[in-house]
Amino acid sequence: MAKKAEKGQVITAQPQVLMVRGDKVPVEVQAQLPKNLLRNDYRYGIRVYYKGTKGIEEHVGSLGFDFGNYNFVEGKPTMMSAFAFPYSPSKSTGQLLAQGVVTDPKGRKKYTKAKVLAQGIITTPHLIQTVHAPAYAPETFQKENPGPLKFPIFFDQGLATLRQGYGTNLQLLEEFIKSNQKTRKIDILAMHSPDQEETTTRNLAARRGVAVERFIKQKIETEAYNNTVSAIDFKVRTLQKNWDAFLGRVQNSAMPEEQIQQILGIVNGPGSFTEKEEKLQALPSYDYLEMYVYPVLRFAEVTVDYQANPRRDYEVYLLAKKIVENRANADVLTAEEMRYAATLTPLLAEKKRIYESAVETYMNWQSLNNLGMVFFEQAQKEIRPKVKKNLLESAILNLRYAAHRKPEAQQFYNLAVAYHQHGDPLEALQSYDYAIRLGGPLPVLQQVFTDKAALELSIGQYDDAVRSLSYAGSGYAAQFNMTLLYFLKENYEGAAELGQKLLDSYPKDPTAHYLMAVIGARSQKEDLMAQHLRQAVKAKPTLAEKAIDDLEFKQYHKSAAFAAALKP
Repeated sequence: MAKKAEKGQVITAQPQVLMVRGDKVPVEVQAQLPKNLLRNDYRYGIRVYYKGTKGIEEHVGSLGFDFGNYNFVEGKPTMMSAFAFPYSPSKSTGQLLAQGVVTDPKGRKKYTKAKVLAQGIITTPHLIQTVHAPAYAPETFQKENPGPLKFPIFFDQGLATLRQGYGTNLQLLEEFIKSNQKTRKIDILAMHSPDQEETTTRNLAARRGVAVERFIKQKIETEAYNNTVSAIDFKVRTLQKNWDAFLGRVQNSAMPEEQIQQILGIVNGPGSFTEKEEKLQALPSYDYLEMYVYPVLRFAEVTVDYQANPRRDYEVYLLAKKIVENRANADVLTAEEMRYAATLTPLLAEKKRIYESAVETYMNWQSLNNLGMVFFEQAQKEIRPKVKKNLLESAILNLRYAAHRKPEAQQFYNLAVAYHQHGDPLEALQSYDYAIRLGGPLPVLQQVFTDKAALELSIGQYDDAVRSLSYAGSGYAAQFNMTLLYFLKENYEGAAELGQKLLDSYPKDPTAHYLMAVIGARSQKEDLMAQHLRQAVKAKPTLAEKAIDDLEFKQYHKSAAFAAALKP
């Protein structure tokens, strides 16, 4: 049975040249056996495994030809299964193999000769570029009156009910009230989004304003000792069927200028509020509006005018040191002063202790964000994978709390980057999406879309990556990833054009030249390959070693042009 299978079975793998996708290597294996091979008393299966350069075998999967698992194609038992195995650099030049296994009724096994299905793994997708620029919350110690604070309190669609959950800012407002800063005036401006459910719900904006005012007064009466409701000037205003905030969000979005002008033309043109909204629904950008603009227009903005009492830098730093060393009570400094103290030292370990003390005492979003950023910075310097992973987990924990207390694009972008580096694509994508919905400065949104596209590209969601890159701007990573995307979709001519535009802006970038060399190799253009490989190695000599092991250049390994390109 084993001899018959070895002679007659046909086992193939797709793709024939393996390629990484994220940190996995996907492959489909199909096997067809000779007619009348299978018997009731004997089992036949095919084990698929990968053998790395050091001879280490790793199980990838198996095809068990048990009754009901296979089909007949032209009278022959046929099976196909999809597998994915983890990638590591040691596997780049190994082999994917398949071996038949016959098991007799007593459990004894007989193996067929192993067959090579694929040689090595292409790692070109790992050239993906990211921005990954999370940011500290700014800590500017106020030497004078800091001015008013603003808290946008978000609501669910069509509702005026306060909720404590995901990214509403309500907890942030409550923490400010509990901090007992002397407050003079509180303004509340409530509004709704332009969609029909919000505009047809009676007095929705007014009810949202009242709900927030009632919440603030109740918290002041029960949990504040430095303020009273009667001593604070409250003012509640509403905006019904008003386009101002909508236009601000649109102009502060990552949509192309052409789409923005289409929207402005409708809103500033003739027609009723409802008619204009119906016209917006017909635009190709309406999906963006529904996903990223409308949800963050359902809010009541609270503006608080208060008085702070700051100290000098050296006083703040020395008191913070005493608090960290348990030589002073934590409440001798305000939350703002504790955070500012952390900026007065360049040492990450000392920053960490100060921010940890600030988090323990005040649990505000700035301290949480910046403690998360300290862990993130430490992770970037760490070379031990397990330690780096633990540091990123600590960063995620703090950045997640910060983002939910201060739901802004920058905070959710920080969280997304930490998830991205930790290897949690679903969590990262969710946080990237939430950052986009919240809107923000265009440079931040373009960073979000660029890194979101990089993640989508790495996990094989090419169509989603195209959409994200259309909003990512013209930065280096965005241009590079679009070039790589064209290459991965096998549009080599388009990839070469985009690559040349990239090099026009970044003429000495070694990675861009390396990608162009790969494009030349894949499209059978030896001159293009050699020209750019030479430039890549000249700018970064270590790329010579990479090129020697890279299967993209396998057909040129004996070429004089390839050898010349690798010379320093």
